[in-house]
Amino acid sequence: MNHFRQGIKNIPEICARHGVKKVIIAPGSRNAPLIFAFTAQTELECLSMTDERSAAYFALGIALQTGEPVALVCTSGTAVLNFAPAIAEAYYQNLPLLVFTADRPAEMIDQADGQTLRQANIYANYIKASFDLPVDSTLDVDLQFSDRQVSQAIDTAVSYPQGPMQINVPMREPIYSALPETHSNPKIIKTISADIFPTKQSLENLQQSWTTFDKKMVVFGVYSKNEALNTLANRLANEPDVVVIAENLTNISGERIITRPESFFSSLSAEEKANYKPDLLITIGHSSICKQLKLFLRDHKPTEQWQMETSLPYIDTYRSLTTLIPGSAEEILNKMPFGKTESGYSEVFQAQNQLITKRHDAFVANAPLSDMSVVDNLLKLAPKNTTLHLANSTSVRWTQLFPTRDDLTYFCNRGTSGIDGSLSTAAGFAYASKQPTVFLTGDLSFIYDSNGLWNNYTGDNLKIMVLNNNGGNIFRFIGDKQLMEKSLDFFTTPHKVNIKSLVEAYGLDYLACDTTEELENKIENLLVSEKATVLEIFTDSDLNTENYKGYFKNIKG
Repeated sequence: MNHFRQGIKNIPEICARHGVKKVIIAPGSRNAPLIFAFTAQTELECLSMTDERSAAYFALGIALQTGEPVALVCTSGTAVLNFAPAIAEAYYQNLPLLVFTADRPAEMIDQADGQTLRQANIYANYIKASFDLPVDSTLDVDLQFSDRQVSQAIDTAVSYPQGPMQINVPMREPIYSALPETHSNPKIIKTISADIFPTKQSLENLQQSWTTFDKKMVVFGVYSKNEALNTLANRLANEPDVVVIAENLTNISGERIITRPESFFSSLSAEEKANYKPDLLITIGHSSICKQLKLFLRDHKPTEQWQMETSLPYIDTYRSLTTLIPGSAEEILNKMPFGKTESGYSEVFQAQNQLITKRHDAFVANAPLSDMSVVDNLLKLAPKNTTLHLANSTSVRWTQLFPTRDDLTYFCNRGTSGIDGSLSTAAGFAYASKQPTVFLTGDLSFIYDSNGLWNNYTGDNLKIMVLNNNGGNIFRFIGDKQLMEKSLDFFTTPHKVNIKSLVEAYGLDYLACDTTEELENKIENLLVSEKATVLEIFTDSDLNTENYKGYFKNIKG
């Protein structure tokens, strides 16, 4: 009986008792004892995925949907590095991934042996902490230490602010040997949740300050759907002295909420912007995408900025941060003296927003087959309660130009804003939710992460729309055409990939569209398809560029 592996035998039980339900395992050799242990734990659902990068993003998608910790298991060597992009994304999205990396024992590292590299704390900049387990747990003290490390790692991952953890598991030969038959009642350590709230005096100071500002702007960052926050946002937006800015990724919307800040602030002249300058800026949660909002607030700095509900407190995106406020934004802002300040600040924004809506509707109505018309049709046709996952670059930016639908849920990997795992994240989310999920992506992002379909867990509820404009079209939007002309291919990277063949190789159904007349019908067919399906829509990159730039010219009047 190999009692020296009792520590490994205990790991899955500790995970289960901490609320872990799903484990993503990337096949390998050095992690064989971990595979034996996890697959023997009946409370855990274990999924096998070959590509470590896709596996980690798939796990991230599950964590995003459930809000629960998800375990990842891989072998030693470069497999560990392939988890890294998703771990960085999880760190900046505050998602609890538990990363179990199998390792060689210390005496084997840097000894020219296979699949060895320096794994201890390998994700140092993008995890909350890293733990190394003892290579042997034969002695009681080693076993207790191993159990405590695993329990502490999981507890740390799920404690506020949540985030990824590494548990490095060095193992000596023999690898393929039986684990102990029984568990050893491992110790479980948990941190109880605790409320944080400003002191009575601090709250009174905030209330007094509130009434001194005639122009208040509240900017929400990326959030999962939260009805309490949505109610708060709409209450704030009804105040005459408050303007609420909330992009679609905030999952906050309402009649008086500015949900299209890119269009809004692009519509203003330099002279007009001075009238929209806030006295007090309140930022809640994670970052915003809108570049024009950032430029506006950096050029028109408020007197004070209050920051609430963020896991990285000293984020000074708008370069005006003055006050950090711990605790629930909903609780604190609901205690502010609403209705005590007379102001016309909100109405100035509402009048301009109505003008933008008219200009937007007129322009979009005449748009030819393009990325814009695709997004327009998708947002009109998507059934209520659909989750919309957006790839980075142009996909998410096109949707930012349209009003937020309150019956949809919007997601995008904006922690690090990479294109590398968007499909895998959407697939993981769809697997966990079992609800209608649409993934909108460009061709490069889809091809880059096509291994996100290389698994046995792609649900029929996942529908994918690929905007194929033959390259990275965003560089045509943001770059100087004359400057980039000779080297444009190195930015846009046009390709010859046959996406139809790629999709069919993974066993998904395929649809295609290349005319305006069939666009609406093809999107409807996608949305009602009974299997996981990809709709490839061919658009012209030059026309997309002309359309994008023409839109903002029109918005400016």
